[in-house]
Amino acid sequence: MAKILISSIGAGSGNKGEYRKAIYEIDNNKYDTSIISDALNQHYKFDKILLVGTNRSIWDEIYNLFGGENEEYYSLLYEKKEEGTLEINNLKQFLNLATPIYPYIIDYGIDEKQIWTNFEKFLEIEKELQNEDEIYLDITNSFRSLAIMSFVMTQFSSTISNKKFQIKKVLYGMFEYNQENNGITPIVDLKILFEIQEWIKAIDAIKKYSDFEPLVNLFETANIEKKAENTFKDLNNTIHMSNMASMKRFISTAATKIRQIEQSNNKIIKLLAPEIKKIIDELNHEKLSDFQFALSKWFYKNKNYAMSYLALFEAVVSKTVEIKEPNKDVNDEEVRNSIKGRIDYPYNEIFLENKGKRNENLNSISSIRHSIAHQLDSRKATVFKDIERLKYFIDEFENYFKD
Repeated sequence: MAKILISSIGAGSGNKGEYRKAIYEIDNNKYDTSIISDALNQHYKFDKILLVGTNRSIWDEIYNLFGGENEEYYSLLYEKKEEGTLEINNLKQFLNLATPIYPYIIDYGIDEKQIWTNFEKFLEIEKELQNEDEIYLDITNSFRSLAIMSFVMTQFSSTISNKKFQIKKVLYGMFEYNQENNGITPIVDLKILFEIQEWIKAIDAIKKYSDFEPLVNLFETANIEKKAENTFKDLNNTIHMSNMASMKRFISTAATKIRQIEQSNNKIIKLLAPEIKKIIDELNHEKLSDFQFALSKWFYKNKNYAMSYLALFEAVVSKTVEIKEPNKDVNDEEVRNSIKGRIDYPYNEIFLENKGKRNENLNSISSIRHSIAHQLDSRKATVFKDIERLKYFIDEFENYFKD
């Protein structure tokens, strides 16, 4: 595990192309230096620094601040920086500094081509990261667009990479505040912005796909109350296990669970309560048939077509038991098996396979449901048609479920 700083540098200011000195403050400790990465390194003592800049950035001053002692090399860096001819090969000695610096030269990003080139450079940075590394991201210097790209690309890498590195801090030196702060430039941790992005993705997964997995994963790394965490785990497990009975039990006790979420000390968790309530209101039906039919529509809306078919099939059976045998247990398997042939016209024609008849309906709900449940290959050529049929079936059965 390594402690790594990802930072960027610009071209400095004034005739000499230098950064103004500042007194940076971190955790009540003060560091007098012209480069924030130097202050951060003094404070956190990194194993290595991944540094991004253009061919006109102040690489010469970086070399000097981090203990470089070769005057000829320093002069070479200065000359090439001034000429705008500095290349990555000119920065090889940075790897030999007391804290190794891995340099990356990028373009200004003034058009789409340069932006994509910079994007590829940031992908190279990801290759330097390993499992369990702790990443400190500094977004203070260089172009504002580069700070945005650094933030976005770090998030992108953490999403697509198979490596399990950890974003420890997102740091910003608030130089514009130092005149109001007795000349002290505070370094603030903006990691909450990164965390909010992760929560946004998790909420989006709930809203679009009813997928609670990203949220449950966030719970495992956040300091979340166990009651709220277990609420989401229970719901997520019942969805993934396709357990309709468990989901109905969850929905029936949801009022208590919603209160647990709303009373959480975590502000983001509270924001999730309306989304959960929306799902509960949609599925909260006393009759088993109404619940299953609502569940079928919910799965369809969330593009889980296989589960929608399974729920629709069970809903029709449950509703028929409730109509034909109101005094019998709707959950009794024997009752459910015997009732399938008693579904009234015209619903029976789109529900049953009618195997005993000459014109067997292979496109019925029961036929498609059978193929799904038993993972048969017989319908692989009709997948798109079956999705279209599902919407038709749901619409056709709307009146069947009206009392």
